[in-house]
Amino acid sequence: MNIFFIGLACTQEVIDESDEKYNNGISIVRPQQYFDLNLIKGLSKYARVKAISEPPVASYPNTRCLLYRNKKEILLDSITIKYIGLINIFIIKTIIISISIALNTLKFCLFNSRKDSAIILGHISFYKWLPVMIITKVLRFKTFLIVPDIPRYSDNYTETNSFVRRSLNKLLRRFNLISEKGFDGFVFLTEHMNKLINSSNKPYIVVEGFVNKNDIIVSKKECKYKKKIVMYAGTLHKKFGICNLVKAFLKIKCTDAELWIYGNGDFSEELKEIAKMHSRIKYKGTRSREEIFSIEKRVTLLVNPRPSDEEFTKYSFPSKTLEYMSSGTPLLTTMLPGIPIEYNKYLYTFENESIESMSSKIETLLSLTDDELINFGKKAQSYVFENKSNIKQAEKIINMINSMFVM
Repeated sequence: MNIFFIGLACTQEVIDESDEKYNNGISIVRPQQYFDLNLIKGLSKYARVKAISEPPVASYPNTRCLLYRNKKEILLDSITIKYIGLINIFIIKTIIISISIALNTLKFCLFNSRKDSAIILGHISFYKWLPVMIITKVLRFKTFLIVPDIPRYSDNYTETNSFVRRSLNKLLRRFNLISEKGFDGFVFLTEHMNKLINSSNKPYIVVEGFVNKNDIIVSKKECKYKKKIVMYAGTLHKKFGICNLVKAFLKIKCTDAELWIYGNGDFSEELKEIAKMHSRIKYKGTRSREEIFSIEKRVTLLVNPRPSDEEFTKYSFPSKTLEYMSSGTPLLTTMLPGIPIEYNKYLYTFENESIESMSSKIETLLSLTDDELINFGKKAQSYVFENKSNIKQAEKIINMINSMFVM
């Protein structure tokens, strides 16, 4: 099978090069880049994959990159990534990306048979969808959409978006709603996504996410920090419950424990002030993906306080869930409606999301022995490696696509 993948797949080497060259060496983490990269690596076990990606640079003048030249990487015989060359100014950039995707989609369709080829979009975006849909409908190639989140919700995670930005997002969302009906099949992260998006009852599967076992060094017993450390790493938006986590942690009686928080978002400035007043709260800012994962393996407990009663939680499976579980450190999380019931025995969960209840649960878990916590974390790690690897999840996608060629 031949797959043409349109998204943000990007290797660490290209990310590091761009950060050093255009962003003063500061790492800008975009989880979608790693998601797409691990997905095409999984797909490459069953198909030849040609990927086209936006380069990992923000528009000028947010970075120093005014011109980005075409770049091509051959990862394996079965994987090629082409990074689109850009004049990196917002509107011009968007037009160039759209034209480049159109030309490369046309080339793929002309040089491959529609009987064993498919186009996959890594996320919904009007300026990418439109040229693909025009070409594939004319040439009758099948197209599939990965839905990592729902833009009508994810665009409102932060409270700092400008009026212009919100208005533009609203317009784009209307176009996206139209575009969703043009795909032949979907890959969702939660079952609820299907009910919201797939009104035409097209074929779909749910994969939640995946981990790449090759990226993870597993030790029989990690060298844990001597102190009891509770850790959160991710986007620091107020909607994600970070404020409640901090309040709950300050109520625990285990005075030698610390809460380490990594990331950035609309709660960052407030968190800095809280950390100045309370020595047990450590705001660590942003770090590279590798450093974060190394720390996750050594702390006592990982936590996700995302409120379960927010509407958007039905349509999200936090990427951090699988990352946390793969670290071998136990995860304490709210009972998000997007998390399937099969995960329950591998997660610690808050009984309810009041400050007092969250505080009590953290304290209870910190009172467990090191062996109890480590053994629980290792069971979750084994479950993820065996059932949620990028190769296992990619196989489900390929099977869905193959089933449509024989219909």
